[in-house]
Amino acid sequence: MHLPTLQELRETNPPTVHPDTAWIWGPEDEIGRLNLLTEPRIKETASKEITTGTVVSLNWDIRLPEFPAFSRPPCQTRLSPNLSNDLVFDDTLSMNTQSGSQWDGFRHFGHMTKNVFYNGLLRADILGGERCGIHAIADHGIVGRGVLLDYYRYAYESGKVYDPFSSHAISLQELLACAKFQGTEFQVGDILLIRSGYTARYYDLKHIDPCRLKEAGCLEPQFVGVEQSEEMKTWLHDSYFAAVAGDAPAFEVWPTKKNYHMHEYLLALWGMLVGEMFDLETLSEICKERKKHTFFFTSAPINHRGGVASLANALAIL
Repeated sequence: MHLPTLQELRETNPPTVHPDTAWIWGPEDEIGRLNLLTEPRIKETASKEITTGTVVSLNWDIRLPEFPAFSRPPCQTRLSPNLSNDLVFDDTLSMNTQSGSQWDGFRHFGHMTKNVFYNGLLRADILGGERCGIHAIADHGIVGRGVLLDYYRYAYESGKVYDPFSSHAISLQELLACAKFQGTEFQVGDILLIRSGYTARYYDLKHIDPCRLKEAGCLEPQFVGVEQSEEMKTWLHDSYFAAVAGDAPAFEVWPTKKNYHMHEYLLALWGMLVGEMFDLETLSEICKERKKHTFFFTSAPINHRGGVASLANALAIL
């Protein structure tokens, strides 16, 4: 199958859709770029990337952050003793699926000017149906070659200082320089993870300035992420990543510095899942020690029919 570049889409798309629209997997498709994660590709990746059997969880404590961004409620947990047997217990959780380590599904964010979600889904379809729900992602799974761009470490070792709890924009040139610094090359179908330092900074602030954590949970927070630019859009599209994720609450810098959000393109126009608040701290240390930043990646989203998002349930296997 031919995978068109963004420029090719702009030259061939009909006027009825946004020029950057890439609904290339057919009108009934509900998994977008995950179509790149074929059985042969998964099998080959497993044989090449799993060398020691080391397993690393990429999931933050379900109770973190204590003050989720955009004023979302934090996870509430309750331990429930069994009334008839004092050696039996249950857990009860109440949470927003986007309060911690999570995947944005295709029903989460539409294109603001075209008023459309992935593959032509409309707001009325979200309210009255299940199409493009997170269950379709759960049925397929997210399994493939993971690539860590440890931008936070690269920036530190290059003498670049910034606060991950500010609207620091990561440019494409910096990401490519980070990849070169690591000796990392990309392949079609990669699952891209960017460590921007948000989680590391969270732990620092918890001890030295906990008030900043409460401020980060406001309706209009600030945090690090990839820049909104034509160069970044072209690279993210044409690299044909199966999914992208990071350790900050939005993957892209927030608030946006342009008149659009990258979410509009990643989710609505391209069908590329966006992962947020992944815990990449342990993975960062292991990748540095191994001098290798690729691995076998697995994620099993919750099977919630018509769901908007899901807990990450992600692992790196090395």
